Amino acid sequence: MTITTRLQPRYRLWMLLYTILCLVFGAWGAYDYWVKYPALEASARDYTRLKNRQDELTTASQGRALTEDETKEYEAAKARLTTEFAEPPTPPSGFDKPFQLWGYVIGCGLVGFPWCAWLLIGAARKRWTLHEDGSLDTPEGTIAAERIADIDMSKWMSKSIATVIDEEGRRYPLDDYKWKNTDLIVVELCRRFHPGEWTDKARPVNEDRDGDDSTSGLTKEAPTRELSE
Repeated sequence: MTITTRLQPRYRLWMLLYTILCLVFGAWGAYDYWVKYPALEASARDYTRLKNRQDELTTASQGRALTEDETKEYEAAKARLTTEFAEPPTPPSGFDKPFQLWGYVIGCGLVGFPWCAWLLIGAARKRWTLHEDGSLDTPEGTIAAERIADIDMSKWMSKSIATVIDEEGRRYPLDDYKWKNTDLIVVELCRRFHPGEWTDKARPVNEDRDGDDSTSGLTKEAPTRELSE
């Protein structure tokens, strides 16, 4: 029976979510950096200019009568300060703009978004196929049955990764977290290279024997791991 892997739905979902989040944060950072913060800075400058001019005219009126133009200017400044500035505007700090630029625009938008999209597309294009003749198609090419030397199961229970080793020592990691049906390929290769050591569910035989203890009543679940691993 030929066995072919495909992308795990959970991996696709998480990578799609990360891709969308990076795009959203990148767009948010760009808006803040090029639209929101410049507007805040302009508003703060305008408020400071009006407030300073109002204070100057107030001080001048204490020593002399204001001219007609000065009075109009004072009233206009007072009206704008009352209607446009309910509270003094706070300009962005010296930390805000660099953080938006490097953390969101560059970190999420220019780096994170294409990186997550590339991981998702790249993983979706990769396939592993175990043929009936024992040959294995990998993302790096096909390994003939007689060239497969072993399968390393040391990380299978902890990280769901089994590594196929060819006769030249090259290693090809099979990741069950990313590709569905990986366990089926692993079972077939274990039957070939480690007969009697692994069950038909890719679990250690000794573990299943321990789990058969009728006094325990416990079943063991398959290992899980985070995307970052």
